[in-house]
Amino acid sequence: MFAQTLVKTTLLAAVAMGASLPVRQTTPTFRLAANVTNFDLTPSIQGQALTYTPTPDCAANVVFGPAGQGAEFYATGSTVNVVRLSAEDSSPSAGFIVIPGGTATVPSLNTVQLQCGAGTSGVEIVDGSLQFENGFWMACPRNGSVVLSFKKAGQRTLLGCADVQLLSV
Repeated sequence: MFAQTLVKTTLLAAVAMGASLPVRQTTPTFRLAANVTNFDLTPSIQGQALTYTPTPDCAANVVFGPAGQGAEFYATGSTVNVVRLSAEDSSPSAGFIVIPGGTATVPSLNTVQLQCGAGTSGVEIVDGSLQFENGFWMACPRNGSVVLSFKKAGQRTLLGCADVQLLSV
């Protein structure tokens, strides 16, 4: 009788504790940090973290910020998303929007954005770094920030921009 009561009490305590524990996220989150591969900026962006500045309509500009203070991202299949588009816990997630362009040798001036919902398919974490269509990332000063841009294989680096890898940390 005592053993049966002890088992019931233990089970009830375990259920009560389990109800108060936070739900474990099934997809691990990570931050993205710049690894300059060519043409560093002044001041250097080596190690700076990828973050964003929100804009209206559930979107944001992807920019570089202080190391260790970047946005939290997660990968799902062939897209990479930011966990929250604002500081509010109820804020929706948002995906990377990459719009390649330009000519065969010159990339477009498009910058990488975040938008609520699904991002551009093919943006992935491969071998610990952010990848898209066998192209490359650039960090470019623009309007007081350093924004993220994309260039396709065979396109040159835009004047004043740095070539960067984005490493998951």
